[in-house]
Amino acid sequence: MTSTNLMTCIDVAARALALEQGRTPVGIYVRLSEDKALRAGSEGREEGEQVAEQRRRLHEAAPNLGCVIVREYNDNNTPASDPFIVRRDFEQMLKDLESGEIRGFLFTHSDRVARLEYDAARVNRLFTMFPSYVGRALDGGTDLSTQEGRTMFMVQATMGAYEVHNTKRRVSGTNKSRALKGKKHGGPRAFGWNEDGTLHPKESKDLLEAVRAIPGGKLVGEVRKEWIDEGYTPKANKRSRESGNNWTLQHSTVEARLVNPRNCGYVVYIPQQLHRESSRLWLPDHVLYKDGKPVIGDWEAACTPEEWAACVSAIETRKESNREGNPNHDTSPAYFLTGIARCGECFFPMRASLYTKGTGAYAKYRFRYQCRSSLGGCGGVSRVGPPVDDLVETAFLDDLRKRLKKSKVKVEVVDPTKNDARLKEIAWEKDQVKIRRNEKRISVIEAMDAIEHLEKEEAQLVKETRQLQAAKARATIDTDEKILTEWVDYTTSEKRARLKHSIRAVLIHQVGRGKRFDPAYIEILWTKDEQNTAPNTPAT
Repeated sequence: MTSTNLMTCIDVAARALALEQGRTPVGIYVRLSEDKALRAGSEGREEGEQVAEQRRRLHEAAPNLGCVIVREYNDNNTPASDPFIVRRDFEQMLKDLESGEIRGFLFTHSDRVARLEYDAARVNRLFTMFPSYVGRALDGGTDLSTQEGRTMFMVQATMGAYEVHNTKRRVSGTNKSRALKGKKHGGPRAFGWNEDGTLHPKESKDLLEAVRAIPGGKLVGEVRKEWIDEGYTPKANKRSRESGNNWTLQHSTVEARLVNPRNCGYVVYIPQQLHRESSRLWLPDHVLYKDGKPVIGDWEAACTPEEWAACVSAIETRKESNREGNPNHDTSPAYFLTGIARCGECFFPMRASLYTKGTGAYAKYRFRYQCRSSLGGCGGVSRVGPPVDDLVETAFLDDLRKRLKKSKVKVEVVDPTKNDARLKEIAWEKDQVKIRRNEKRISVIEAMDAIEHLEKEEAQLVKETRQLQAAKARATIDTDEKILTEWVDYTTSEKRARLKHSIRAVLIHQVGRGKRFDPAYIEILWTKDEQNTAPNTPAT
């Protein structure tokens, strides 16, 4: 429903003529919660057959009731039972009633006007203040000008609210029952899938590539840029439809698509109330479990559970690092040694900055690594960046080749199912607590304490299982042979992530002014202990 549904102004001439002739200037109110057959109505409004029929009946009845219609209020396709939804024309009608612009309104039935006690009370207040106003329903006999009519109006709204509550409870139970069976819940098409639930040939391919690339160091921002270049846009919502804007794909939208458990076939169940309480939920925490295992949906998965878990684990790690203010947190995809290069004098993380004095082969790169005093460093060391990058990259790739020649690296055996038995036990224990409480064998406090303790353990085990799945996926992502084969195709972020597995830090030592680049002043600290027993000593 948009503001165009409202007639722009009171028909002043009709209002004046009605008062002159002793007839009452009124409005009419029409509404349908969900209009599935919209068509172009009069005055450019969008309405379906049922709303059009409401308007027709009200216009026919007005003369017989001694009224002249001077304004129409149309909240089509807008529910009246949701306290979070504002009905714009309903609100405007209340304002016009209070100001005297209209002296009543007509409606087909009370449930078109109010399905909540609060709304009924607001209407009754105005008709109590102005007892001469006309407020008539064509069906149900409601007359708001009488105390009996207002009482009946409130009772009908109360019963309507009760009916809505019961309907929501039944629907919620049905939705969870369907989710436990792996059935897809209604809603807009998910990214990566067609309307019929089959995989979208292009979107699913791009989604899979991104899910696999994130654990290897690719940033969500890099995926977002690629998807924007591909022409992907966010799902249309009410706000975008009303404004007519083509909304840009946001970072949070891309992240939500990447971590969606649906990608690997897992079912997510989130009660509507939880949606209301939080506008941005972390979907991996809402996977539906049955007998200790995730419920599998009846759609084709876009990736494996291990690939999805590795993607989620990588993003969670980055978020935690960012929240903790870690100086090594990777935010820039542009520089190879961000978060790795450190000052050889004070060990503070060095930052890259533009450098306009580069000459020779490295002039086009124009950046250098600096220990910045403004950030907490000593400020005494800086070095042109590209030669350092080349030196470290060559050393890293040479180390990989040597390892491949020596022996095949043993892949650690990871068992992601080791927590399944305990998760199944927890599900059974929670059911037993509920049974004991229903039989009044334990108090509410005892039941809550037991449930909260089990839920905490369950959440920890679920997260640990996800990390085990991620470890299993990483074992196939980062083999030495695969890194060497695909190195030239990696983004800077992906290269840097793999570098961190082998290199703990790169110390850049101070040199005198005017000296040419000297590799002796660059010290690589490897993560392997045996390579750090006798580190390079910088020249003096």
